[in-house]
Amino acid sequence: MPTESTFLFAGLLFLAAALGYVFARFGDTDEEEQAEQSARTNFLRGFRYLLNEESDRAVDVFTDANDLSDDAMETQLALGTLFRRRGEIDRAIRLHQNLVDRQSSNVAQREAAAFALAEDYLSAGLFDRAEEIFVRLRDSRVHGADAIKRLLRICEVTSDWDRAVDLCAELNRLDPGAVSHAQLAHYYCELAEHARLQKAPDQARQMLGLAEAMEPGKVRTALIRADLDADSGQAAACIDSLGHLGRVRPNLLGEILPRLMGLAATSPGRERVAHVLRQIGAAPDGLRGIALGVIRDPRITDPLADQYLAAFVYGQPVLNALLAPEERESGSLAGVARLRPLLHRMLKAGSRFQCSNCGYGSAVMHWQCPGCRSWDTVQPVGSSTLEGILS
Repeated sequence: MPTESTFLFAGLLFLAAALGYVFARFGDTDEEEQAEQSARTNFLRGFRYLLNEESDRAVDVFTDANDLSDDAMETQLALGTLFRRRGEIDRAIRLHQNLVDRQSSNVAQREAAAFALAEDYLSAGLFDRAEEIFVRLRDSRVHGADAIKRLLRICEVTSDWDRAVDLCAELNRLDPGAVSHAQLAHYYCELAEHARLQKAPDQARQMLGLAEAMEPGKVRTALIRADLDADSGQAAACIDSLGHLGRVRPNLLGEILPRLMGLAATSPGRERVAHVLRQIGAAPDGLRGIALGVIRDPRITDPLADQYLAAFVYGQPVLNALLAPEERESGSLAGVARLRPLLHRMLKAGSRFQCSNCGYGSAVMHWQCPGCRSWDTVQPVGSSTLEGILS
């Protein structure tokens, strides 16, 4: 099946042919015709090298070419993009750097080449070099907004969240609505989590307030606030908050349950956690969420959670059939405990979380997809092996 690179390469060939037509159609003087004929010959020679998979020789031809018409410039920029997408970053950098360094190029051409060069550095993970160029392009009328978007990406990779917030304001002035409230709320959540780890709860709560102002009812905000309550000894408030979240988002009980069971370890919190689990487990989705959370996390060993796993197993015909007859009759937890390692392996066999945007699969929860860098697109998914036997 033709790939994107195939179509791009075909487009380059078409553009080369079009250049040949333009050169032949609009040449006026012998001197101009000779220059245009030379440029056309160089381009065709370069493409011949590309067809023969001689990329380095093709780059030599294109970098030595003197023609910097807009069409020729677009051809070389597209060729550099093709090299980048094929993973030939060194060749893309060499081609784009040559375009930046040419004294004969105009401002628009130099900016376009500089942006392409910065994209090469970004793809190669050379963030400092990419950042230096994108900063210079922030004032560009054509590339300014895109340059700030790339700077935001660098901030996300390097966890420079303070700067990311500042860049959001700058970007929204240039391109209103370019940054969603949800994305900015995540930046504030990142700052809140950092402040919490630095033992600065007041600053963390301030950042959470800004996140909630951006996107009220955000799950991540509620989880961080619950962690702050737990840190400060406010176990009752934390349990109530997690209980509410578990009732409205039972699919996230895999993240919520370990926090709840940690609070159940203390005598005052145990009764409150038991009450919250009864509320969650009263709904079928809640019982299922608790059971899958227990299966997923072997560190959860509290009998409170085991009781809900047993209730779930006994309610599933296929799982119930795996128990010994005497275990089914007695309703003991021993048989369920025996099944739990097997169910854990079955659940672990598939991705636990998947991005709805690009399909990236992961064993852990991500607020931002590592694959496509989208926010809030990674959602819990069931194991195909385990889901196939559950009713």
